[in-house]
Amino acid sequence: MNLSDLHQNILGEVITPTDATYDNFRKTYACVGSPAVIVRCQNNADVAAAIAFARANGLTLSVRSGGHAMSGLSTNDGGLIIDLSLLNDVDVLDPARRLVRIGAGARWGDAAKALSAHGLAISSGDTNSVGVGGLTLGGGIGWMVRKHGLTLDSLEAAEIVLANGTVLTLSEKENPDLFWAIRGGGGNFGVVTSFTFRAQPVTDVFGGMVMYGMDDYESVLKGWVSAMDTAPEELNSTLVVFPGFGDAVPAGLMVLLCYAGDDEATANIAIQPLRELGTIKHQDIQKKPYYKMIEDAVPPPGLKSVTQNGFVKTVSPDLLNALLAGYGKAGTPILQIRRLGGEMNRVSSESTAFAHRDSALFILAASLVPVDMSAEATEAIRQKTWLPLKPFVTGAYINFLSDLGPESLAAAYPGATYTRLASIKAAHDPENIFNQNGNIR
Repeated sequence: MNLSDLHQNILGEVITPTDATYDNFRKTYACVGSPAVIVRCQNNADVAAAIAFARANGLTLSVRSGGHAMSGLSTNDGGLIIDLSLLNDVDVLDPARRLVRIGAGARWGDAAKALSAHGLAISSGDTNSVGVGGLTLGGGIGWMVRKHGLTLDSLEAAEIVLANGTVLTLSEKENPDLFWAIRGGGGNFGVVTSFTFRAQPVTDVFGGMVMYGMDDYESVLKGWVSAMDTAPEELNSTLVVFPGFGDAVPAGLMVLLCYAGDDEATANIAIQPLRELGTIKHQDIQKKPYYKMIEDAVPPPGLKSVTQNGFVKTVSPDLLNALLAGYGKAGTPILQIRRLGGEMNRVSSESTAFAHRDSALFILAASLVPVDMSAEATEAIRQKTWLPLKPFVTGAYINFLSDLGPESLAAAYPGATYTRLASIKAAHDPENIFNQNGNIR
């Protein structure tokens, strides 16, 4: 198959380096690629044709929904990108059962706003431009994770195009092995083009932030942990430890929160302990539609995020001391400490390919470095910034990893989970066509 054939077989759009729109579509959140061809697919047949073209021409194949992969693997150099951004419909299939179908290329900000018009929401990504596909396939630790679980826990069915072009419906009853695998196993098994979710009856939430100074670091950290230990599951919160950037951007602490309910009295009771952790520098907590909790977040121009993350099962004094000693100072990474629990913990670790169900905290360390920093220097920073936490964390969340090497994959997919994923991979993608991801071999 040549490029002319591809143009004729595609209902969507085929973009090559000579096209005016090429620069817009070769970029991602993490990097700028130089692919040979970008296919903006409009249906499953387009996806199948793009896969066939990549295979026939020996091209590296990347799949992109929102392009937020911190690894940069949703673009490439010299290969083909399947861009799913045209597959962005949000349809309410059954209002009584709250079943909704969302295209894999939809962005969570748009999807959440569309669902809000029907009084519905799904616990989803924190950033407007994050794609529904990538986030769901990796997990989805969102603003209602304690009340309604991971994004993938709301998944009822999905549609996938396999390496040979076959289109399958996946659910607990149809192709249950693949349905298990795509819930946490990423894009290893094919191109998932749509998702059917059972949404939640959510209208407004109470959300925002409380800011404290670094002088209160110890009282805020310990008080936040204690407050969230007894908080109702409607309350979700992340503590951000921001080291600052010189004199222009001072260090500080942000308590981000979302109360998944619209009763002001009960929301205020739940939130109040988070207002009593130290001397408040600023606060902004409002009743708002859930979709307004989802905001924009991109690195400053010329910089990229180098990240590492892990889960904490038990919050110990030694962990708190490590957080206090190793972070919050100039030269240390931005730290996000997210409280888990509730509905996420009630799901068995064997039920999906997301295995880290018994976690109390999720911790992400992010360093901003120049986009052209060498791989060796980047890796050295990633390792150094995580050292204080290594004794206290286990596992990893595939969606927030900038490194997808063997050590990271072993953390994301422990033991039996990896073995089962590898077996399913062998059955459905034995040639490893879908390898630009947290790759299961």
